[in-house]
Amino acid sequence: MNGARGVRMVAIGTLNSVDFSEFLSFPAATCFPPETMSVVLRNPLPLSSLDGRAVTFSRSRQIGGMLAFFAITLATTGNLRAETAARVTINSNSGTLGSSSTNTSGAFQVANLSTGGVKITSLTIDTATAMLPDIVFDPAGTAGDPDGKAFQLDSFSGSGTPVHSFESPHDGVGSEDGYEVLRVTCGPSVDFGPGDSMTFSADIDPTSVKGAAGPGPEHSASISGLEMIGATVTVTFSDGTVRTVRTAGVTGSSNTNKMSMALLASDNLATPGISVPGKSSPFTTSTQPTVRVSGPAGASGKVWVFSAALYLAGVPGGGYDIDPYEVNKVIAYGFSDVTIGASGFADVPLSLEWSASTGGIHFVSAVLLNGSLRSSSSDILVIDYDPGGGSSLDGVKPTVPLDLAATAVSAGSVTLGWSPATDNVAVTGYRVVRNGTPVGTTSQLSFTDGGRTPSTAYNYAVEAYDAAGNDSDPSVLAVTTPADTQAPTIPGAVSGLPGDGSAALSWTGSTDNVAVTGYRFYRANTPLTTVATPGFSDGGLVNGTAYLYAVTAIDAAGNESAATSVTVTPEEGGVAGAAVLRVNAGSGGAFVDPQGNAWSADFGFNSGTASSYTNAITGTANPLLYQSRRTVSSSVPLLYDFDLANGNYRVVLHFVEVSTSFGVGSRVFDLVAEDILRVDNLDIFGRVGSFTACVVEFPVTVSDGRLNLSFPKVASNPTISGIEVFQVLPPVVPPTFEQWLAARGLTGMTAVDSDFGGLDNLAEYELQLDPNDAADDASFRLHCEMVPGGCLVKLPPLKPLGNYHLHRGTDLAGLANPVNRIATISRSAIEAMSPDQRAAYGVNDTGPGPRAFYQLHFEPVAD
Repeated sequence: MNGARGVRMVAIGTLNSVDFSEFLSFPAATCFPPETMSVVLRNPLPLSSLDGRAVTFSRSRQIGGMLAFFAITLATTGNLRAETAARVTINSNSGTLGSSSTNTSGAFQVANLSTGGVKITSLTIDTATAMLPDIVFDPAGTAGDPDGKAFQLDSFSGSGTPVHSFESPHDGVGSEDGYEVLRVTCGPSVDFGPGDSMTFSADIDPTSVKGAAGPGPEHSASISGLEMIGATVTVTFSDGTVRTVRTAGVTGSSNTNKMSMALLASDNLATPGISVPGKSSPFTTSTQPTVRVSGPAGASGKVWVFSAALYLAGVPGGGYDIDPYEVNKVIAYGFSDVTIGASGFADVPLSLEWSASTGGIHFVSAVLLNGSLRSSSSDILVIDYDPGGGSSLDGVKPTVPLDLAATAVSAGSVTLGWSPATDNVAVTGYRVVRNGTPVGTTSQLSFTDGGRTPSTAYNYAVEAYDAAGNDSDPSVLAVTTPADTQAPTIPGAVSGLPGDGSAALSWTGSTDNVAVTGYRFYRANTPLTTVATPGFSDGGLVNGTAYLYAVTAIDAAGNESAATSVTVTPEEGGVAGAAVLRVNAGSGGAFVDPQGNAWSADFGFNSGTASSYTNAITGTANPLLYQSRRTVSSSVPLLYDFDLANGNYRVVLHFVEVSTSFGVGSRVFDLVAEDILRVDNLDIFGRVGSFTACVVEFPVTVSDGRLNLSFPKVASNPTISGIEVFQVLPPVVPPTFEQWLAARGLTGMTAVDSDFGGLDNLAEYELQLDPNDAADDASFRLHCEMVPGGCLVKLPPLKPLGNYHLHRGTDLAGLANPVNRIATISRSAIEAMSPDQRAAYGVNDTGPGPRAFYQLHFEPVAD
């Protein structure tokens, strides 16, 4: 007999028997004939207990009068793998088929059914393959109704905390149209081992009801687990195994009307095929179809049939991104048994329903079952049943919408109205075309086309369409917008922040019947510049001087609003110091911007959803800041709260609009700091358009040790990309001359002003002025005025009694040192001046730098 052979055992489960024919052969010269024998083990062995070990099986038998003993050793190679398996159930738990929702706590249930210590490392759920079209995760409440809910971990029996991310934006950009994929990751610090379970909840909405009030018409924004049938679930395990299954219906449960499930294991049954011979899904039929389910002969399972409808009542624009066969709610369902015949398929006649109010669109899927074993869901058939012979794809186009007219025309918009069209089934909506390009759809009998140019001719067409995609012939109209004579509204809430030789101004943006193109900025009634956004910084100012500023809004037609004004007095030191806070909102990581400023990861927020983008951002030298943001749904106001010492601060907020479907007025919210409204009705798109940096700043005083920022919603959901806070330093007030004298111990050297400011008071002028003479004190002052190329230092009236020396330094310390002398006016030069020249004399300093102190010294010269 040959010796035992090593065998790699990779089967999963329990070893019940050994077939010796796999291992035994007899040399031709022996008397033992080839024979097949098997041994049935009395005590089945779990294979997980054999990894890396050897087990010997033996049996004796009488052959040809001889007692033969057979033995075989199975030497395992250490490659045994434990079972990797998981179960994902989507069970919306409460409510009816119409009202139950994955928003409900614990709606998603994940169990690790693995053995041998194998952990779950990640889970993804992809709604793109689900039965209902265009259903998405809606964490921000922007894709469907406003009641968004991000991933909420409701329970976890393992250790650590799984993290989540939303992926595959439905619009390819960001959160506005929701996400098709939710990923839950269990990193190195998370142990999701065999026997552990996790539950969570998240909002899922159909995009067709975008903008509708919750919970959508006929609860269409409440998606149940049943309506998630067909969603793709992928689980990755710690041994590298990846299993992918589509969810299927579940029977025999009190929650069958709200539940779907994916079982992910090595022994999953084969996925069945499903079709209607001679048809390609989706299709329309006027007769009851027969579905063919294919699979292994003898396999049994269920065929699920769902009736669905499209509800759009109250949805803005009559629905969002509506396609043929679009539905958003399952209204009825049923299932029947099926057994695959010997030919590998079974034909199942269907009994579909149709009604005038909901139509006849149905979904059909199949799943194979065998005890506790299940298959993945089949593909899902879409069948539009219309027993009347017509259908949503019947080829009959609607009638022309008549009586097309312009019911309202302004310089910046055109409102159209028309009479209803008819169709053999139903008119789904109306498409508005401007100059040959579609500009929108609506289910109403009117449409407003905004953003138009004054004094411009437009050619409009309105077409009716049905659910099959049939378009009516167009109704056409030519409209010319009038000239724009309407000025924008007055800029509001202008505020000025004084700096050292500068002033920073901000104000609330204006609106216009067409569009605001900019803001004209005035100082002392003289135009300075025109800016595109509400904010401007003016430099080169004289500290201590009050400046009157005014701002107006202008449009493309040259119309200018009335002005809003504010007075700002720059002060030395009245400037924002170093930033005390920089937060990259919506980002999970810190970064350093191109200017070398360090930004922290997002913190201090109360709610909202973080998202990031790769789109190019204009209008900034720091685009990375604007490629992440935090957005919050309307049900939970967005708040930020930071520890901050009491004092004066300048808050700078950074925003960007990334929604390609938004326009002026689509997203509007207020900015509130320390419970005071700072900016009313901020409209990012209205200020700068999309994918452009928008910066807003305002002064804040903190008196309770905390800085509170809030963003109340006006329209759609508030969003923010960055927060900066700068401390405003108290102004540095130069000492009076009396203080300067006292600091140097010179007060005892002053003399009584014997001649009341006369020419012979030399002792007084040696000390620059008499601290006891208020009139002399007032006259002996330097006045500085910034001029092109430097600073004009105006001296007090000169007296021909000696030399005057002008010093300049960057601080008061050492200012009297002659090394700081920049000019000398000699007695002889003063004697040669006229009285007017002495009174108006000044020094033009061409090198003062950003900060300078000036000091005038007198040196008496005898006759």
